Formats: sequence, C-alpha cells, structure tokens
Amino acid sequence: MDYDARMLDATYEPRDYLWIVIVGGFLAVFCSYGIGANDVANAFATSVGAKTLSVKHAVILAAIFEFGGAVLLGSHVTKTIRKGIADIDCFMDDGPVLMYGMCCVIFCTGLWLLLATFLKMPVSTTHSVVGGIIGMTIAAKGGSCVVWHADTDTFPYVKGVSAIVVSWFLSPIFSGVGAAALFLFCRTFILRSENSYNRAIYFYPLLLGSTITLYTFFTIYKGASGLDLDETPLSLATGVSFGIGFGLALLSIPCIPLLKKSIDARLERRAAAANAELEEGKEEFVKDPKAAEVNGSFLSNSFNKMKNFLNEGINADVHAALDDDIIAADIHDKAEKFDEKTEEVFKALQVFTACCDAFGHGANDVANSIGPYAAIYIIYTDNAVVSSRDLGADAYWILFLGGLGIVLGLATYGYKIMAAIGVQISRITPSRGFCIEMGATVIVVMGSRLEMPLSTTHCQVGATMGVALVERVGGLNWKLLGTVAFGWVATLVVVGFTSAILFCQGAYAPCV
Repeated sequence: MDYDARMLDATYEPRDYLWIVIVGGFLAVFCSYGIGANDVANAFATSVGAKTLSVKHAVILAAIFEFGGAVLLGSHVTKTIRKGIADIDCFMDDGPVLMYGMCCVIFCTGLWLLLATFLKMPVSTTHSVVGGIIGMTIAAKGGSCVVWHADTDTFPYVKGVSAIVVSWFLSPIFSGVGAAALFLFCRTFILRSENSYNRAIYFYPLLLGSTITLYTFFTIYKGASGLDLDETPLSLATGVSFGIGFGLALLSIPCIPLLKKSIDARLERRAAAANAELEEGKEEFVKDPKAAEVNGSFLSNSFNKMKNFLNEGINADVHAALDDDIIAADIHDKAEKFDEKTEEVFKALQVFTACCDAFGHGANDVANSIGPYAAIYIIYTDNAVVSSRDLGADAYWILFLGGLGIVLGLATYGYKIMAAIGVQISRITPSRGFCIEMGATVIVVMGSRLEMPLSTTHCQVGATMGVALVERVGGLNWKLLGTVAFGWVATLVVVGFTSAILFCQGAYAPCV
C-alpha cells in the first residue's frame, strides 16, 4: 500500500505543508491541556492532598515554575524520534510523512490524557508520546523501523521499547523504597517522639539543607543549557550543591523564631475560624435561577458560564471525594495521626519542595512533551529531517504554547487526578507529602542524568505507595492502584493503536 504521492515527493515545497504546522499548533495546545490535567496535576497531588496548597495556589505555582523549569533547565534539543524508539533513517526522505505522523501522535496523546484523567488514571506523558510514535512508525514504515530491544553498557542495560516496559517496575520500586526510608527516619526520630514539635524545629535546618542540596544538584548536574551548566563535572556539582544547601541551612537558623510565630498564628486563626463556624452555623444562600435568565445579555451570561467553568476547577474541593469513597474514607480514619504543630513545620518544607518539583517537572517533562510539535516545526523550517537540533531562542514560543495549555488544563480539570492521588489512594499529610516528593525527586535526579527510563509520574505514584505501605498494607487503596497500573500498561497500546489508525486514514486514504 502506498502513501499519497505528494507525501513522497523529495522535492516538496515547505509552504505546501504549512497547514500541518498550523493545525499542529492548535493540537499542541490541546495536548498540553491534557498534560496539565493529568501529568502536572499528578505532580501537585500530594501538596494539594496534604492541604499544604489549594488548587488555586497549585495553578499559580505551575504557571511560574513549570514554565521556568522548561525554559531554564530544558536542553532545548528536540529529538525528532524520541529516546531511540524509532530509527530516524527511515524518515530521512519523507519529511511531510513524519510531519503528518507527529500531528497524529499529538492528537492521540491529548485524547488519551483526557480520557485517563476522566478515569482518574495518572499516566506518563512521555510514554504516551512514545506509544504514539511506535504506532505511527509501524503504520508508516513497518515494525522493522521500531527499536524493540537493544543492549547498552549502562543501567538498565536495555533501550528501546523494552526499556519502557522495564520502567514500569523500576520507577515505582526505586522511588517507593526511597520515600519509605525517608518517612521511616522522620517517623522514628521526629513524628513519634514525645516532644515532636521541638524535635521537628531542631531537624528543620537539616531537612531544609538536604532539600536545597538535592534540588541544586539537580539544577547543575541535570545539565541546564539555559544556565550554561552543560559540562559541569560531578565533583564540582556535588561540592557546589552541598555548599549552597547547607550554607542556606545555617542562614535559616536565625529565622526559626519567625517560623514558630508563623505556625502559632496560623493555628490560632484556624481555631478562631472553627469556633466562629460552630457559633454562627453555616448559612446557605439559594439564588433564583430565573434571575439569571432575565438579567444580563446573552454575551454576559456566556461570560459568566465561562467564568463558572474556570472557577469550578480552581475552587474544587478535592477532599470531598472522601464523601463518596468508602475505602478511601476508611484509610483516612485508620491512618496514624501526628501532632498538628509538627505537621505545620513539614508544611513549610513542602511548600518549597512543591516549587522545586514544579521546576524539575518542567525541565524533564514539559519541554519534552512538546517535542512532536517541535519536530514538525523543525522539518518545516529546515526543509529536512534531522535527528536533533537546538530549538533556539526564536522558537521559545513553542514552550509558551505548551505552557498555556498546561495551565488551562490544570486549572479546569486537574482536580480529578489531584483527588485520586492526593486524597483517595492514601492519606497524605504534610510530613508524608514531604517524604513522597523528596523520595520521588531523588530517583528522578539519578535517572535523568544516567538516562534511566524513569517516568516522573510513576515515581510520584511509587513514592506514595512506599510511604503508605510503611504504616500498613491497608493504608493503600488497592482498587484505585489497580486502575492506575492498568493505565500505565494501556498507555502504549491505546495511543499506539489510535495513532496508527489516524495515520493510515490520512496517508493511505484514496485521493480524488
């Protein structure tokens, strides 16, 4: 079976395929919307679930730090075929075919991310894109152009599709063990001690210094080309990270009295609000629905509907999910409770880790997620297929496209995944959330530089599992976890099949 002959013309004029660049741009925003609703929402789930951040604050942080991480830490080198999944040589003479194929990948990835969000399944954006590329490549060039398995000299000693399968086990296991070990340490030496609040205050500089050291090391050793740190030696990166981390930890010691005052003030305000609610009771105001029909024009009513749609996502109460989930409610009731003031100390730490997580997530996933559209743009502007190329400062608008969709997706639909992973899968408190985020980040940092096939989504869920299992087997919502695991496996298959079908419809359909 042959393509449309126009797609095989090696002397094609780029302007003939400008429509793919334009349509692909709209689809990139659509796909980014799904990324915000699923992938980015999963990254903020523990912070929102622990009540450290509201959904509104999570959206603000995402807008600032996710985009900042993508611009400053992203390498801006876009691989036309991701991570050695397909052979780039197969497409060297078929630029328009690859452009159209990437358009199919973007659309099908966005569809799957939204469906997975509706089903409360946090899935990997990277694996979604890879699945789409596999399906598109098979449909366009055959299975021989897909790198199913190849041996390497570095851990995990395989690459290609087999490495993705390996990551289904590596990511949750490694991050789960790391997060569980940290939570065991915090529970043993801080949370269960007689005066846990004072113990937490004493440990605060150490925990803060360790956190800053880790994220500084990530920034440097990740190889941030945006900051000219690509070639930093390991020894220098380690020394600078420890110097900055524990230098700032020492500087934080004089600020501890301010932290204690802030915690006391928050608890007093919370107690006063609770007492006022008990005394006055809750008043419910019921608006006359007919008033909205009489007053205001069609335009103003449409604006109000759009405003309500946006507010519904931002102001969503993710903890209301416990009202309808008996299993999750039982897990929350039986989970070990720690001192409220002690949890407030960890809340201060978790705000910092949430910002750093967003920054790191932007570097790892957000810049990469717009890779297929960047490939379309590069083929169009270069009039050739290249394995990789620096996007350059003139193409940063592609990151803005991704950032726009991500913020909209998180703001309007991210609450579904936040409720599932931050509330329903286990009980998350600031101390648990801090350990989850740190445990996941350690593995992401290691895997990022060593090029291990790890997914940040899988690491986050795995770390949540590890902390939950430290308490008891019943501390985890196994039913929801089964749905999540199914989503991980289904990602490659679903996006692969849909991308292949959509590609065949466009490339092989008869032309009149």
